[in-house]
Amino acid sequence: MARVDHVAFESGDPDAAAAFYERVLGARIVKAEGHPVMAYLGGATSIALHERGGPGFHVAVRVSEEERLAIAERLDELGVSHQERDHDVATGLFFADPEGRTFEAITYRTGEDPRRAS
Repeated sequence: MARVDHVAFESGDPDAAAAFYERVLGARIVKAEGHPVMAYLGGATSIALHERGGPGFHVAVRVSEEERLAIAERLDELGVSHQERDHDVATGLFFADPEGRTFEAITYRTGEDPRRAS
């Protein structure tokens, strides 16, 4: 069953944006080489802060591998273009809804975001 995993923003200064979420929302900040700055908000939700020119604003829902493959099949049936991206720790399936909003169906290799425990 899909659940919201993260929302992603692009920022001219991801570190400053993360510091804001840390001060205001009490987010736990994790930085890992080659990944966006992550602001974890407790539970299973986070904010991913990418450098400008990254994947753009999107909402990611966490799904199992079987669910991600089924979503890709349904998108194919509907003629909706999609693209998989390897994030090292996860695989993301990116697609747009009928109004152009970008979504990602993300599957973590270990079932959970390993950066969350960092």
